[in-house]
Amino acid sequence: MSSDGNSSACVGQSMGVASLTSRTLRLSGREFTVRLEPSYWEGLDEICHREDLTVDELCADVRERMEQQSRRTAQSGVSLANALRVFVVGYYRQAATERGHARAGHGQGRPFIATPFDTIPASSGN
Repeated sequence: MSSDGNSSACVGQSMGVASLTSRTLRLSGREFTVRLEPSYWEGLDEICHREDLTVDELCADVRERMEQQSRRTAQSGVSLANALRVFVVGYYRQAATERGHARAGHGQGRPFIATPFDTIPASSGN
């Protein structure tokens, strides 16, 4: 959904843990380059699809809200990339329900089910 055409994430298919990926966003008529892990870009793409927004529109709104918050609290220094990470986690935390956790197989002492770490065995001899 990104208007810049740089989206390479496949919705619904986790890319796992990977290096940061840059995208150029157009926010309020200006271009910004933001670096996030592919799983965060994937999450943003999924959220935008669900909310019928482009990535640029959503990121512009996050940036505006971040700036409003920093003016109210007289604190600054939070990058847009960090704000987007907090937003994505917060969005999915609000959407997580007990029923959804049960469907995902969570709550059975196996927290890595359906996460990027699902296929990596824990080391036994460290």
